[in-house]
Amino acid sequence: MDAISRAPEEQLRRKVKDEIRYRMRQVRKAIPAASRAERSARIHTALFARPEWNDARTVLLFASMRTEVDTGPIERRARSEGKIVAAPRMNEDMTDLDPRVWDDGVAPYEQGRLAPEPPPDAPRIDVATIDLVVVPALALSPEGARIGYGKGFYDRLLATIPRARRVAVAFDFQLIAEVPETPGDERVHVIVTDQRVIDC
Repeated sequence: MDAISRAPEEQLRRKVKDEIRYRMRQVRKAIPAASRAERSARIHTALFARPEWNDARTVLLFASMRTEVDTGPIERRARSEGKIVAAPRMNEDMTDLDPRVWDDGVAPYEQGRLAPEPPPDAPRIDVATIDLVVVPALALSPEGARIGYGKGFYDRLLATIPRARRVAVAFDFQLIAEVPETPGDERVHVIVTDQRVIDC
């Protein structure tokens, strides 16, 4: 199949992904805050029992926003266990995410509607030292295919950290039978939800 004949199929897959993003955002918004907190706590418990967590010395972790799985307790647990904590920060061109050191006691830096991130002066971290990446998602398939927020930031970031284990955290209703993958998509190794753990 040549590039021209593949184009309509790829466009359809991207359209379906956009529809799934919208639906999942709406469903996540409809979950009461107390329920999200309870579900997040179950995810934390399951994550902390995983060998990927226990073996990791350096963890790259997103700072949660709005209706995402709460990553605050994950950050605190990592620090209490003596792990090095890093977080992604948007680069100056607003095109990619740079892994930065997230020092203890430093509040995530917020820029309008962008996700919280380390402050501008946070030092970059060597990606070769990252053992575990805790990944956000709007939807996931049991095979580890992931739908993010649509800009490809995490897909490009994950491609630069080949040795790290990738663990996605999401609420169980965000699991779907199949994700329409498109070029550049990166899969995760493990999915942790409030009801199950899937080794992809």
